[in-house]
Amino acid sequence: MALTATVTPAKTLVGTERVTNSKLNQGFAPTATLSGTADTSQITDDAVTAAKAAFGAWFYCSASGTNTITLTASGHTITLVEGMIARFKVATDNTGAVDITFGGSTKDLFRYYNATTAAGVELAAGDLRAGQNCEVIYDGTRWQLLSALGSSQVVVGIDAGSTHAYAITPTPSVRAYADLTGVPVVFKANTINSGAATLQVSGLGGAKTIVKSYNQTLAAGDIKAGQWVTVVYDGTSFQLQSPVTAPSARTTVSVRQTVLGCSVDATTGLPNFLTHSSGTTISTQNCATTPLVVAFAYGHDDSGAVDYVTRISTDDDYWTGLGGTTTYYLYVDRNVSTGAITYGITTNRPTYVWTSTVAVGAGFHTYLINTGFMYEGSATTTPVQRVFVGEATTSGGSVTGVTAYCPRGQFVSGADIATTLTNSIKTDTHQLGLVPRTLRCVLVCQTQGGGTTHGYAIGDELNANCYGGSGVNVELSANATTLTNRTNWGTYAPSLFNGATAPVLTSLVAADWKWRFYADRGW
Repeated sequence: MALTATVTPAKTLVGTERVTNSKLNQGFAPTATLSGTADTSQITDDAVTAAKAAFGAWFYCSASGTNTITLTASGHTITLVEGMIARFKVATDNTGAVDITFGGSTKDLFRYYNATTAAGVELAAGDLRAGQNCEVIYDGTRWQLLSALGSSQVVVGIDAGSTHAYAITPTPSVRAYADLTGVPVVFKANTINSGAATLQVSGLGGAKTIVKSYNQTLAAGDIKAGQWVTVVYDGTSFQLQSPVTAPSARTTVSVRQTVLGCSVDATTGLPNFLTHSSGTTISTQNCATTPLVVAFAYGHDDSGAVDYVTRISTDDDYWTGLGGTTTYYLYVDRNVSTGAITYGITTNRPTYVWTSTVAVGAGFHTYLINTGFMYEGSATTTPVQRVFVGEATTSGGSVTGVTAYCPRGQFVSGADIATTLTNSIKTDTHQLGLVPRTLRCVLVCQTQGGGTTHGYAIGDELNANCYGGSGVNVELSANATTLTNRTNWGTYAPSLFNGATAPVLTSLVAADWKWRFYADRGW
């Protein structure tokens, strides 16, 4: 079945013949004759049909089937020839490797063929989509896909939410989470994560958890706001492929949940980063030269303790609104999501416990030493990054005094306390903000060795928790603010053995010694 067109010129000129317009016109009026036969549909319109396409090197076919696709070129008998190209519209999404049946022969369809290794890569689920127009070429052994895959090799989207429940709407959309198995998904996070995070794609039901290290829950700050994140779906969760990017403030600290460093008094060594004037405001001082360094504890992860460090290097009125006649407790807050620093007050002293019991109610704070989390209110609330740095007293609506807490949870008396011979009570404010678990009282030598000091030099310390020939103990106690020492030097003078070959128990002279307190929070 073919058509043949024969064109005959109307006039042929000879060498000596004169060319005239009439003769030229005769030359441009040839005659044409057609011979053979053709289907009506082949010559009466210009529509593209399978029958017309069959005349070329490629075939436009109808297609049926899912993973074995049967192609039909209407009205033609097909013999597979190397270089043959077939085009067709996919009937249904494929769910795995694909074969093509064409001209009675069934051959593999590969994504692509690697000539170096002589290996082909078969199609994966979703590589062909219903309604997709595909083009394939026969290489003499198998079919190779010339068209782009119906499933994207990288899914890209931008999150626009305000939490770490991330959501993206990529183009083209994803029909099912199963289509993403093994496919990189890249998205831009709009917010930092403050803990466990999820990702929803194309509005599909049931957002999927993002995990790191195969199956570990994300820690706060593993994803930053504005970060491009790569994940891969494993059939259950999205596995994080990007390196975790915990905020730069995260580090390893020597002591958790405390002031790490601050300015101190040149004489006493006690912290002096807080100040006040008459009124209702507490300010920082000396931070421009010696920054106030605060360590915020926030639990643990696979790498150990999760801590964030902030340096406050400007002086300002950070705590305001203090009034009445009471005691206020001053804290520094770090926003879990953004790292922003704010300041606040409460009239309830925070508690630090080894148990899991949390004080209930607004304004109450409990730090769980075992887990490393600070809570405000009930245990069901989200932990906060909050460190208490001092306290202040008010009377008649104005601030009357302020105490800065000691760094690293350790206290040493700023000034030694003179001894007395009578029954006496010696006290010191330890500036820890909680009841210390470790406390002791020592005697500090004030006179150079010899004589009544029995060979001790200035500055030498004697453990005074137990002394006296009669076995009388120093009574040492502590509460959340004060260390107390009760003694009666006149009746029960401290005694010690001298340095003789045969040591003799001798008494100390009160004028040669002063008291010094030590306290440590104990964790």
